[in-house]
Formats: sequence, structure tokens, C-alpha cells
Amino acid sequence: MKYLKCLLETLEKQEELHHKDIYNYVIPSSWNTYGYKSAHVLKSKEIIVNPYSFYNYTLHSMFEKNEDQSKKLEDKNEKWLKNTSIYAMNIRAHSAWDHDRDEHVSQDNLYHMHDNGTFLKSMILLPFLKRMGINTILLSSVAKLGKTSRHHKYPVKEAVYDFQSVDENLADSLVDMNAKEQCAAFVEACHYMGMRVIFEYCPGKLARENVYIKKHPEWFYWIQKDYHAPECSALPNNVIPHTYTLKDFYQSEDVKSHIAQFRKYPKTDSFSTLKEIEDAYDITVAPFIVDQINANIPCDDDTTLFRLYEKPSSHIPKHISTEIPYMSEDTIRNDLHPGKLPIQELWDMLCENIIWMKDNFHIDGIFLQKPYLLSEKLQKQICKAAKRNHKDFVMIVEENTIENCSLWIEKGFDAISGSSGYESSDIWNRSFQTFAYRLKQNPCPVFAAGEYTDARRICCMDGGKKLSILLHVMSHFLPNAIPFMLNGAECMETQPLQLSEYGDSKYLYTVSKDDPRYLKQAYLDSYAFDYRNSDLNALASILEPAEKLRQKYVWNCTPEHCIPVWFSSPKDEALGFTYIKDDSALMVVANTNIHNVISLQIHTENLFTELPFSLNDVHQILSTEDPYVHDVSFDTFRNIPLEFQPGEVKFLLFQGKIEKN
Repeated sequence: MKYLKCLLETLEKQEELHHKDIYNYVIPSSWNTYGYKSAHVLKSKEIIVNPYSFYNYTLHSMFEKNEDQSKKLEDKNEKWLKNTSIYAMNIRAHSAWDHDRDEHVSQDNLYHMHDNGTFLKSMILLPFLKRMGINTILLSSVAKLGKTSRHHKYPVKEAVYDFQSVDENLADSLVDMNAKEQCAAFVEACHYMGMRVIFEYCPGKLARENVYIKKHPEWFYWIQKDYHAPECSALPNNVIPHTYTLKDFYQSEDVKSHIAQFRKYPKTDSFSTLKEIEDAYDITVAPFIVDQINANIPCDDDTTLFRLYEKPSSHIPKHISTEIPYMSEDTIRNDLHPGKLPIQELWDMLCENIIWMKDNFHIDGIFLQKPYLLSEKLQKQICKAAKRNHKDFVMIVEENTIENCSLWIEKGFDAISGSSGYESSDIWNRSFQTFAYRLKQNPCPVFAAGEYTDARRICCMDGGKKLSILLHVMSHFLPNAIPFMLNGAECMETQPLQLSEYGDSKYLYTVSKDDPRYLKQAYLDSYAFDYRNSDLNALASILEPAEKLRQKYVWNCTPEHCIPVWFSSPKDEALGFTYIKDDSALMVVANTNIHNVISLQIHTENLFTELPFSLNDVHQILSTEDPYVHDVSFDTFRNIPLEFQPGEVKFLLFQGKIEKN
């Protein structure tokens, strides 16, 4: 814990130097979790504080009042992933606030301090996340990002300048420690609080302006500057470049013209920037193009791809010259069409990046993004390198197709992301029920999410707040699922974080024009989540007791002890599971109709055939709508009739006695 200790000591010294200084520095009142008293309360649900004094007081209080749980995490528990609840955090956005009230979230405000989020500020919000049952932080955009040519302030989070770096903008100026040291301190703080840390890693894609082009120009594709994504009129829109499409693809004159634009890599060691190389040779690093044919999406001027092979794959027709390797939709899909002769030095570097993260930050796992950019051989190589000497180190992969779980297990991965973040919020078409009931027999854990980074937010949809509570609560009680929460979900955010090119642009208009966040996205623009939202505690107040029940009844529950709840009809707007443990069983049932009160008949015949005890009583012990405990009665058919409020989740506890033989 040396970095955390150093940070606390440095902050304490700074507080001594600045404790008499006067600041007009504001924070949301909700950040004052430990009762800092030397604050001036504002009507705007903010308080004015001395930043040195406030952060010093809060962090010391935080670590004094919470037991050091880092030792418990050191136990080699290879199954910890099944008990995790993940919160996806982008530090820059997570703890951002307009501290000097100039209506801008800047990296250098009136006091030469950071309005954007920092590792230091995000530390003080960990207790709130822990209250919601979060025990794993998924960190994105930690590395330094390359320059952007977009209309946004920041490039996409995959536009990494150097994989073995930390963005200096995330280092707080309140302490004299660099970004790498503050990042290590943040990870140590998470471990102290009993929370694990996973880093996002996208090894196939990076910024066009990056640290590698100068030393290794042969690792990239080079093209004339007047490029565009090629089209093929013989094929429909949005076609995955499977082998059977390539014959038509290569007949396209536009594709032939595109390939002819590529050039041999230049000598770059005497240049400092990509622009200097462009001016000297009239060529550039090829921009990233979407992996689908005829996607009608422009090239991404922020990012490029690594050229993983010396030569393209053997599927290329003979009339196409292969003397100069090129990038097109087919060569992007290295998982479908791996090339020939791997560039081994590049492959080794991509594996070593994870070793560097493990050695420098002692992280607990990796979330591998966009694996389709990598060949299967490289996917396995990265996974093997990550797990070497650390069997409890987890590898999660971004994979939408749940049917591919077995394939990823064979490659050494532990879990997939799945597609629930795009589909489960469509409760009217029973997508959530379909997703939930198929999980029990799934060969590996899958994210249970209502929203993903590149999609719309739950709270901008029909039912908003109720839908968010329903999905987040139930995600903790689905078999073989990993509860997954996005940055800002606790604030009931409606604006997307980084809307995909395939996303509907209407979701960018969820806040009013007079809101400074209008048309902005948290992962691309200067942005602060609404920590003054009156519903800020809505999720936490129900997830706190719900997570305790999850830890008691769901953790270590074997598949045969997880029983789906039966209702009168498959068309009932409901979902539920029962978890059996010793002489008790927890039933969790949700009304998936977020607008109407419904009455349900909960059938118990399948449950009673599985109970290993004789039943004494049943109580409703928790509800998202009702904080009181109630007796539960059976009808003459031994079914349970219950009325549910819109979107309500009820927790029923069956208690009995195990009869000895």
C-alpha cells in the first residue's frame, strides 16, 4: 500500500500549507459522506470547501472507518468472478465537477486544479459504490490518448497513444505525484475497500498519432492521404466479410482503387509527429474503417489498426497484388481471415502490456475489447500471458453472441460481456426474460446489464427510473450472471456515454437545450454527472440490502439449487428465481410491467419438489416498493397470490427445518 500511504501523507502536508487559504471551490453535497464540517452550504445542493482540507479529511476518515480488506483479496480464489458486481468507470468523467462555477469542466480551472475527474477525487466516491454492492471496478481510458480530429474534446477511448502509460490529465494537482503513481494509489484504495480492479484493453486498435509509428512504422498500414472506405455495389449494406462475400468484394472497382492507394511503410525515425511524416511522404497511417462491407460509416480519423502479419491471408484473388499489405474490411477481421507470418515482436509487445499492468498496478483482470481485430492464435497468446503465474487473474472478453461462450472458454477466457446491455431493456418483447432464463445452463458467466457504453441509457427509455431499478436489482439475482453497472447509472443519467455509429442519434437529445451537457457525451466531451439528482440514492437504498441477500443466498449456489419461478402463464409479465441454501430459500420475483399494477399467481409445485426441508413459514422480507416485512399466504392450491406495483421486485424468504434420517 505504499502509493496510497504516500498520497495520504502528501495530501496531509499540502493541507497544512493551504489550510488558511480561501477558496470558492464547490463540490456536490452528496460527496460529503463523512460529515466534513468546515463547509458553506449552498442552495444548489453544493458546498464550498477548502479542497486540500476536504479531501484530506474525507480520505483519512474513509480509511479509518473502513476495515482493510486487501488481505482477503490476496487469498487465491479462482472463482471470485462469480461473486462480483462490476461498475464501469471512466475516471475523467466519473468525478468531474465545475468546481470554480465558470460553467466549464476544464483541466485547469481558476485555481489551476482539475474540474475533470481524477484518481484522487474518484477515491472519495468508492464508499458510495460499495454501498450499492459494487465490488469490482472496470477502468477505461487510463492510458494516454492520442490527438483527436473529431468535433469532440476527447478521442474515443480506444485511441491509445501508448499502452504502457497513464494519462497525466487524471493526476490531481493537489498532490505531488505523477499519474502512474496516483493510478497505483487508486487501485490500492480499491483493494483496501475490498474491491477488485479490472482494466480495459483493446490491443488491436489505437490512436493514429501514437508512440509506436516512429520506431516501428512496419507495424502499421500506410495509405495516400485522400482515402475513403471502399464500397461494393454487388453486396447489400452492413455485410460481415465472410469468405463467401469476398469474390464479389474484390470485383468492385472501388475496392481495387482503395487497395491501390496503399504504400510501403516509410522511414520515420527522424520525425516527431505524424503530420511531419505526412508532409514529407504525402502518405499517412491508414485510419480505422468499420469491419462491415457497405456500412456507410466514414473512416475514424482518431484511430488505426496494427498490421499483425507480414502478408494478408490466402483468400485474396491472384489478380490482387499482395506486395504491399493493405487494410480493408476483410483484413480488419483477423479472427475470420488471419494473415501469414506474424510480426512476432508486435505480438510480444501486445502480451507484455498486460504483464506491465499487472506488475505496476496489481490489477485483478482484463476486459479484452474488440477481439475480432485479433486472430484466434493471438487471442490465446494474450490470455495465456495474462494468466501466467496468476490463476485467479480473470480474462473477460467483449463478445455479444452468447452461443460463443464455449469457444471462449476453450481459449482460456472466464466470461463474456454478452448483449444484455442492448436488449434486456426491451421488456415489452420479453427480451429480459429470454436472456435471464437461458443463463442457468450457460457454460460461463455473462454480464447482466441494461445499458452499455456505446448504447442508449436506460433512464431515457419508457419507464426511466423504474426500469433502471428493476433491471439493476434483478441483475444481482440471475443465475450465472455478473451484475454490470455503467458510470452515471446511480445519477439516473439519460445522455449516452459514447454512442456508437450504429446508435440512434435521437438519444443525444435527452437533456434540454439550456443544460450545459446538451448534445454532449461523457466519454467524448467535457461532462459532469448530475450528483445533485434527487434520485441519487434510489438505487443505493435498495441495492444495499439486496446485495446482502445475494451474498447470503446466491453466492456459491450450485445450478441445481437455483429454481426458476413458475407463473400461471408464459405470457405473464414477470420473472423470478429461487435460491436454496440449507434450511431456507430466497425467492426473487419481478413485475416486468413498469406501468401497471398486476396480480400474479406464483406456482410452487416445482419448488416444493426441490426443497430439502419441511416448510414452516414464508415472509416477504424486502421489496423495491415496500420496506416492511409481511407474512405470505398460500391459496388452496398451495400457490402464492401476490399483487405487484409497477416494476416492483419482491423478495420472499422460505424457512423450514431439515429432517434428519
